[in-house]
Amino acid sequence: MLPLVPISICCGLAALSALGVVLLRRPVHVALSLLAHSLSVAALYMSMSAEFAAVAQTVIYSGAIVVLFLIVVALLPAGGKEQAAGGSRAASALIAFGAILAVLAALYASSGTLRPASTQILGVKDIGRPFFDRNTLLGAFELTAPLLLASVVGAISLWRRQEGPSS
Repeated sequence: MLPLVPISICCGLAALSALGVVLLRRPVHVALSLLAHSLSVAALYMSMSAEFAAVAQTVIYSGAIVVLFLIVVALLPAGGKEQAAGGSRAASALIAFGAILAVLAALYASSGTLRPASTQILGVKDIGRPFFDRNTLLGAFELTAPLLLASVVGAISLWRRQEGPSS
């Protein structure tokens, strides 16, 4: 059985930072909350002895995607300040959080304890083999680069549209 205290702390931090991603108004604060979330998920991986997944989580999400998000936010006028909205956003976030929490509680109650998925120690060769197999879904993974590029181009075009014609 895995130690429950570190996992509970990591899960609590991940849940709080995920709520921050949904509820915060300023995109810079959202990006910092996303950074906290990805680091807490990496800590969760470390507490479950999944070192490779923790390093990949830190490098890919904390290092690359959050930085890309901050660059796009920096291109927005006034730092991407959002107009005031109603309370429906917060209410829907709390409802979704409650539903996810109920599903997780039901899954935990049905299993009884937390057990590691496998006690086998995997090396880099074992982890990398599926990425280079002919029958893998690496193409879907590779398609994230054009998707991120399209989001940057879209953010720049929205910024140019709000900026108005240049004289």
